[in-house]
Amino acid sequence: MNKKMTVGLLGASLLGLATGAAAQNRAEAWTLTPYVGGYLFDSKQDLESAPVFGLRGGYNFTENWGAELFGSYVLTESDTDSGPNVNVESNVYRFGGNVLYHFQPTKKLVPFLAVGVGRYNIDIPDLNRPKTNKTLAEYGGGLKYFVGPDFALRADIRHVLGFSPSIGNFEYTFGVTWEIGGVKPIVLPPVTPEPTICQTCAPPPPRVDSDGDGVEDALDKCPNTPKGFRVDSTGCIIEQTIVLRAVNFVLDGYELTAPAKTTLDEIASALSAQPTLSLQIGGHTDSTGSDQYNQKLSQRRADSVRTYMISKGIDGTRMIAKGYGESSPISSNESPEGRADNRRVEFKLLDKPSFVKVYNEESSRASKTAAKKPGKTKKK
Repeated sequence: MNKKMTVGLLGASLLGLATGAAAQNRAEAWTLTPYVGGYLFDSKQDLESAPVFGLRGGYNFTENWGAELFGSYVLTESDTDSGPNVNVESNVYRFGGNVLYHFQPTKKLVPFLAVGVGRYNIDIPDLNRPKTNKTLAEYGGGLKYFVGPDFALRADIRHVLGFSPSIGNFEYTFGVTWEIGGVKPIVLPPVTPEPTICQTCAPPPPRVDSDGDGVEDALDKCPNTPKGFRVDSTGCIIEQTIVLRAVNFVLDGYELTAPAKTTLDEIASALSAQPTLSLQIGGHTDSTGSDQYNQKLSQRRADSVRTYMISKGIDGTRMIAKGYGESSPISSNESPEGRADNRRVEFKLLDKPSFVKVYNEESSRASKTAAKKPGKTKKK
């Protein structure tokens, strides 16, 4: 790619970045900009294009006007044929100053123009020729993109002009700029307009929700909803679902096992969300022992569950504990597994509303397994 095409594409890319944002370029701020890029030599100089490294230091007199000093170094190669030496290394040192004018300094992306003068020194040690020192003029521009109040990304283009003989070089660089000190903009708090008070307007009527279901009376199509039930946007009850799972007990015992407590915690949580529902707690035993003893043991199991539910915040008036003894087995009492199934407490919802769907499920596997372990022996 030739020199003019390279510079043209770079200039187009810089102009394509121009967008606006917050103020950044500050008056009375010192600036420091290290940079890298590329330097394109005029064909008359017999020097190859090469990377350039440099540093700029400057001062902003106002938000728009500033000045910079710069120094740079290019390590290139000379293609001048002098005896056996071809493509020997050449050191190019350049220094000078620019005056900058910033457009839209109150934006996050700040374009600028630059014009300045300087000198360069070309040293080709291997050719044993004297150093070349020339005065140069340059012009160009660039962009500063502020990513913070004191820090900006920067891109520059310069057309460097030499005289006697006439040459035209190009330099494109990328760097970072730090702003130190300066006059920081004053940020005023936003002005909140005072609300307009209508002297003749009547206040809006209060919003009333008589049944406390979250839907005001003006929109409630189902008034007097019982507390605790979920409703739709019109205030009508959505179908509720409750799962009532049984729990098991060890042989001849009425203490709750750890898996049984986990199940009861879930039932207590469901009842807390439905404060109008009432529950029957039914205790059962296997066929081991006398009918009279098993009746008392089943009642103790039902009472034990009711006491635990009260400890979890369920009102005791909502629960009835009733023992059924060994009268309602769900498995055969001829095996240890069947007897463990029969040593249980089951639940029944009383006065179930039509919008409540109940699932009665057998005890969990963990509850059944815990019930097969030996428990404390009770006196008959």
